[in-house]
Amino acid sequence: DSGPITPVSVEVAAEATHGVAIAAAVGVGPVGCQQLVVVVQDASRESGLADDSLTAQIRSAVVPAVAAVLTVKALPVDIRHNTKIDRTALAQWAAQVLAGDRARPSW
Repeated sequence: DSGPITPVSVEVAAEATHGVAIAAAVGVGPVGCQQLVVVVQDASRESGLADDSLTAQIRSAVVPAVAAVLTVKALPVDIRHNTKIDRTALAQWAAQVLAGDRARPSW
């Protein structure tokens, strides 16, 4: 157990990966045993699970271990700030995708 993970270092490492401009790190799962998921914004990819190549690149760049890598055409933003990522909405979407639901985001 490595304790709490802050998103900034994870996102900076993910964004250093070739072709990744914007990434967000969220926890998915029950509180106390959440898994780290990285969501990459890429308008050219379908929303859902990232391909094997991107997943491998992110996993090799990011510490601690990444459970899953997802892609989305646009990251949700907090309506009050319009640039701050809405991590709650993103984590809920990621949990649904990983549970097998449709990958189409609602934002």
